[in-house]
Amino acid sequence: MPYRGERSIAFLGNYLPRKCGIATFTTDTCNAVAKAIGDSSKVFAIAMTDTQEGYEYPDMVKFSIREQIVSDYEKAADYINSSKVGILCVQHEYGIYGGRWGEYLLVLLRKVRVPIVTVKHTILQVPKDEIYTKVTEELIDRSDKIVVMADRAINMLVDNGVPRKKIELIRHGIPDFPFSGNEKYKESFDLGGKTVILTFGLLRESKGIEYMIEAMSKLVPKHPDLVFVVLGATHPGVIKKQGEKYRHKLMRLVEQYGLKKNVVFHDRFVELDELCEYINASDFYAVPYLIREQIVSGTMCYALGAGKVVVSTPSWCAEDILADGRGVIVPFANGDAFAEAIDELMKDKKAFNTIREKAYKFGRSTIWPNVAKQYLDLFEKLRLERGVIVSERRKDKTPILSVMEFPVPKLDHVLAMTDEFGILKNALNTIPRYEHGYSTDDNARAIVLASKFYRLTGNPKALLLLKKYLAYVFYAQREDGLFRGSFSVTKEHSEDPGIDICQGRALWGLGYSIGYGPKNYSKIAKASFDKALPHALKLGTKATAYAALGLYYYLSYFKEEKNATDILRQLADKLVSEYEKRAENGWVWFEDELSWASGVMPSALWAAHFILSKGKYKKTAIKATDFLIDKMMQDGKISTLKAKMRTLKSSSDLRNYTPKPVDALWMVEVLKFSYRMTKDEKYLRLMRKSFDWLLGYNDLEIALYDRLTGGCYDGMDSAEKNLNQGAESTISAALSLLSITEMAHQQSVS
Repeated sequence: MPYRGERSIAFLGNYLPRKCGIATFTTDTCNAVAKAIGDSSKVFAIAMTDTQEGYEYPDMVKFSIREQIVSDYEKAADYINSSKVGILCVQHEYGIYGGRWGEYLLVLLRKVRVPIVTVKHTILQVPKDEIYTKVTEELIDRSDKIVVMADRAINMLVDNGVPRKKIELIRHGIPDFPFSGNEKYKESFDLGGKTVILTFGLLRESKGIEYMIEAMSKLVPKHPDLVFVVLGATHPGVIKKQGEKYRHKLMRLVEQYGLKKNVVFHDRFVELDELCEYINASDFYAVPYLIREQIVSGTMCYALGAGKVVVSTPSWCAEDILADGRGVIVPFANGDAFAEAIDELMKDKKAFNTIREKAYKFGRSTIWPNVAKQYLDLFEKLRLERGVIVSERRKDKTPILSVMEFPVPKLDHVLAMTDEFGILKNALNTIPRYEHGYSTDDNARAIVLASKFYRLTGNPKALLLLKKYLAYVFYAQREDGLFRGSFSVTKEHSEDPGIDICQGRALWGLGYSIGYGPKNYSKIAKASFDKALPHALKLGTKATAYAALGLYYYLSYFKEEKNATDILRQLADKLVSEYEKRAENGWVWFEDELSWASGVMPSALWAAHFILSKGKYKKTAIKATDFLIDKMMQDGKISTLKAKMRTLKSSSDLRNYTPKPVDALWMVEVLKFSYRMTKDEKYLRLMRKSFDWLLGYNDLEIALYDRLTGGCYDGMDSAEKNLNQGAESTISAALSLLSITEMAHQQSVS
């Protein structure tokens, strides 16, 4: 059934020149489908981009998505919906899309109005966590067809509740290799007369190359002409974290065994044409990988389809394609087994050639023209059903939070306010004021900002900032665990600790970096957090709330810390007690007045309820949140100078109350917690209105947020804005935007 649609076919995934297997697969699939149709104008790609500088993509790529920028997923969906696309084919691997378990992809899938075919490159047998389960279930629900590349994958999906009729088996495509001698290819690599064992792929420890090197130490004394070629650069993600540690380990192992003439490293990512030449030059293809849960391997499919003898550990992929004598499977982490298998086949040419013939015959059905036809048949079937599918899609509700309607979070002004010591307190417009020095409050807030910015965007500048803010807070901590409150620009300080709100915020900042910052910082920050934690029980009400939030984030990483859990319970009980002491005559709040950053207190109870599942925490959080909304919001927006509110318990008089950007932040945060715990969409709508206050949707129609720099003015004096773009306000605005980014992909839309 050839594809007859007038609409285009769009492929989403990594794309060359990005160096990874998914990029190669997407590129090859696009080209094969375009060639099968005979019209390249009907096929295009949307490429996932994981670097700040991006890639020089070919003309086939019409749009790129920055992995950690949620708004790009929305824009891509709009591009698809407006580009006469008939089918969207998604290459799915959990690590290539932003958010936890690639949850940002759902923003795009919820918004597109075309049939969706999802190609699953990874299937996990055991769910990892609740987020993984939710992301996977929605991905499958929104896909009209799921393509898998192995028989085993079908049963795994069915066992997890996926309808069998929704699943299609289309094996990994391969080039059309000749079944011929390989000596001429060996000559081109100066390997003439050698028996060649090849392994290819981006290097990382899970590849198990050391066991193949161990096998070579057993084989070379018997077969001196044997050469093992390790082809491939180290994985970019490994380079960032460990450098070339693994490759150097392997090279030292080669030297230790005296195998320098028999083990060759080619440290580069090769294009398909050159890879095929290496495969053609090889006799064996070794796959000593240490991970069983690999459902597909492109290079293993290539080697099999070229009629090479594949010797592999028992991954799911190997068990699938090497069955029926098409290859050899040996135990994990066992160099002796690799050596024995290869030695036997080098001695038994008949068995060697039988495996080659079976492998090559199996691969004939998976050359790219055949695979492209299978995809086109599937696409044509969905094209004919398109009216029904699009009708179903239109039943989805429009998301309440769309990041495209908000400014893109920026670090420009934060960078300008930060020197080698930390973030300065104040600025005159955009010009930092050194004479006012630094506060621990602001640097604790900045820890949260840098951690969150890095987590959601991957921006390396945020990581550099995080190191500075953590260093500041560590330095500010005294031996008794308390934190000094401020430093002059010359780094002078008083030995006295900062006020208790400073102690609470420091715990909040450290706790966030432990729970959601880069994992290698968690244990470093833990020492400082643990040192300060005993003081949490002595703090005032609002500082107690900050400390409780810090514990909430802390316990998301160190889940079994009983002492921390007990202290969180005591802090939450204290907040409930303060609330109950004052709750009378319509005043249902934790203190006798509403003051800045009030939303932190019900936020802390929401967080405590999440960890401890205590009904009284949830009940109090709901009542306090609704009370705060009633006092802070008028006519659907945060009230400013024109609104007079009863913010003092002891007085029936109305008083003017001028909110600050930090109030907008904590309204956003408490509304975020409220929605997560209740799924009541009123909180999402108010969350949006809370940030709008900073954009000028307030009684005075004064915009406080600077879209050019990401700075934010402190508030409004009379009918004008305060010209201080200080750290507190700038960080508050940035954190508000990041929370909206978080919720854009967590909201329910169906």
